[in-house]
Amino acid sequence: MTNDARELLPIRLFTQRTVDEKRVEGGPRDESPAWVLAGEALEERAKSLRDGLTDESFLERHNPDLPYTFEVVLDNDDTAKSKRGAVVDMLSPSGSGSSYVVGMRGATGLILRLPTRESVELVASRMNEPDRYGAPITCVLRIGPFRPEVDAVEEGIFKVKLLRDRAEDGDNAGAFSTYLDTLGIEHKLLSYSKGMVIYKAAMKPDEVRAVVDGSLGESIFSIKPMPKLSAVLDGIAECDVPPVRQPVGGGQPPLLGILDSGVKEIGHLAPWLGDSMSPYPLSDMDRSHGTFVAGIAVYGDELEGREWVGGLPPQVFSACVIPDPRAMTCNEDELVDNIREAIAKRSEDVKVWNLSVSIDSPVSSDDFSDFAMALDEIQDEYGVLICKSAGNCMGFARGKGKSPLSAGADSVRALTVGSVAQAKGEWDEADEGEASPFTRCGPGPQFIIKPEVCHYGGNAGVCPDGSVCQSGVRSFDLDGGAATACGTSFSTPRVSALASNLALSLDGKFDPLLVKALIVHSASFPGDLVVPRDEKVKEMGFGVPSDVRRMLIDEPYEATLVLNGELPKGEIIDIIDFPMPESLVEDGYFRGQIILTLVCSPVLDPLQGGEYCQSDIDVKLGTYDDICTRDTTKPTILNPIGRTNPSNLLLSKPYSKRNLKKPEESFALRERMLIEYGGKYYPVKKYAIDFADLTPANRKLVAAGRKWFMYLRGTYRDAAERRALRERKTLSQEFCVLVTIRDPRREAFVYNDVASFLDLHGFWHQTVPISNTVRASLRGIVA
Repeated sequence: MTNDARELLPIRLFTQRTVDEKRVEGGPRDESPAWVLAGEALEERAKSLRDGLTDESFLERHNPDLPYTFEVVLDNDDTAKSKRGAVVDMLSPSGSGSSYVVGMRGATGLILRLPTRESVELVASRMNEPDRYGAPITCVLRIGPFRPEVDAVEEGIFKVKLLRDRAEDGDNAGAFSTYLDTLGIEHKLLSYSKGMVIYKAAMKPDEVRAVVDGSLGESIFSIKPMPKLSAVLDGIAECDVPPVRQPVGGGQPPLLGILDSGVKEIGHLAPWLGDSMSPYPLSDMDRSHGTFVAGIAVYGDELEGREWVGGLPPQVFSACVIPDPRAMTCNEDELVDNIREAIAKRSEDVKVWNLSVSIDSPVSSDDFSDFAMALDEIQDEYGVLICKSAGNCMGFARGKGKSPLSAGADSVRALTVGSVAQAKGEWDEADEGEASPFTRCGPGPQFIIKPEVCHYGGNAGVCPDGSVCQSGVRSFDLDGGAATACGTSFSTPRVSALASNLALSLDGKFDPLLVKALIVHSASFPGDLVVPRDEKVKEMGFGVPSDVRRMLIDEPYEATLVLNGELPKGEIIDIIDFPMPESLVEDGYFRGQIILTLVCSPVLDPLQGGEYCQSDIDVKLGTYDDICTRDTTKPTILNPIGRTNPSNLLLSKPYSKRNLKKPEESFALRERMLIEYGGKYYPVKKYAIDFADLTPANRKLVAAGRKWFMYLRGTYRDAAERRALRERKTLSQEFCVLVTIRDPRREAFVYNDVASFLDLHGFWHQTVPISNTVRASLRGIVA
């Protein structure tokens, strides 16, 4: 079934009712958890921790005025917030409520700074009471002196990151600058992200050692070579060019910022170029990469003869943020400054930015990169969305596996894009629809899903003579002729063009979470090839997004609902009348498919290592028997209305494992495999379920008499809660949830039935407001 192009059915916004807003309730605590060590094992652990704090060789310092700095290594199984608070309190000489933990290294290393010998001895004395501090002692594997990570094999430009002091103890940045001056080391204080103190310094290896061993050595977190950039046009060949397009008068086109090597005013792009900026003269620029990227953003569908993006061509604002590498070197800090300057200049009107420039270094599995954290702060400060390439690798040419994502691709706020093969040549490695051989793969730090999506960026392989062959995507060279090339650099502008169209489509204030959620929600895996689920998600995220029209317009047999807002700490959203239409009931049971996507904006803290994401939102969608009245006179019960026998359907347990592996139809191949990708502290979660996959014993969960609910609850890590308490701030998270309810047989009129249900149950709702310019273009496209 398809819509007539003149009868648009836009997706629908709705909000929870007052009755759906509730408070978080506490529960009884287990006073004697089974995991706590006891007896001799507890005594030995306490002794080893006490020795780690009081060993005289550990307590030697280069500067007696600096705090004593320790690394407290937690057990991997004991990093939960419920256990963290007790550990931090035990390590605080001031007692419960205050924290001397100033940050983290990785996912398990707490950085503890104690100001005096007396405070060290006070904390150590608590290890003499293992029965009193049994739980936090059990959580800590060892305590020892903190040693900075130093990588200085040869002379060069280094990035020196400092430890932070406690907020009430002031900042050590000024003293360290003076310290470097006394050593005659040229340096500069950099601006990456609030909370991080980073210097750029030119040093020889012996100078690095002198800094580490000097009077402020205990202030250093790490010293590493400054990352460099890469933005290379991977390959060029001839192909046909489409005719030059001209902007159509009477409407504002989408706006897209391109952060790259610059864009040349060739014939095809000149009508679409707005103003531009560059800190470099033309003689120091190589605009081939940026021109190729811009060509795909504006002409991508026409060049390939396929409607992958749809919508309107964007007007491009070009910001040259990297020079020609043959003319001069560009380091990471310079790139950060150039990006910040460009976005600051045009952030009032340009809300979507394409960044197809990669850093040489890969992301860590434990820590988020400094570049990513800088990109996050820039996006928060200016209210924009960056679409970032995942990065390329050449492991396939050497018979090796794929490399981790390039630094920056782990930006939490950005939308990271991988590459998929659009065609297969004779010697190409990937089949059409598979991840490109060169695309770097996730996950991101702490297993967050990165890239979130992918798009068509070329294919590659190794010829019999050992040379690399390519089946590239099409764009333009510097002479205005057609060219082909491969890379995630060239899949990313397709997603950026989608995002810029959505930014124009959605009347009102730009909402990066909604744009990001729409793109992820629409994504599915292309082709009919069955690839192991984990591998697909690592390389392709949630898949290739649909075109603009499919994101914004429903068919009669489906309904997409959008719920967005802000969820304060201590509150939950529990929608007890979720709209599941009766038209989907057959033989006493609901049938249908549900796709749910949640994108949230977690609290971020650059000092917390692997726990950079300091908050999360848990989502449940399911059924229950009936509403019940609850006894609010009990101390742990705050909400008067509850649900009986609730069941969350966003879990794999109720579904047949055999059915989930069947590859005979499109939902199984392209969407159903995402059912488990909603891990804790994932900023993006997605679920896709089909009621037909429920086991016979669990069909009762979708019986016709059952009611439906959707539940959202925020959680926060211990460090975020302590900081909010200290700064007297209320914690909250912005979020966006998209839910599509679909009849796979395309028979029930789900779209109208859901709207009627919302009316009947008193929900505010309206169709997503679409600008007239985009609405006109959508009417001219038949789905």
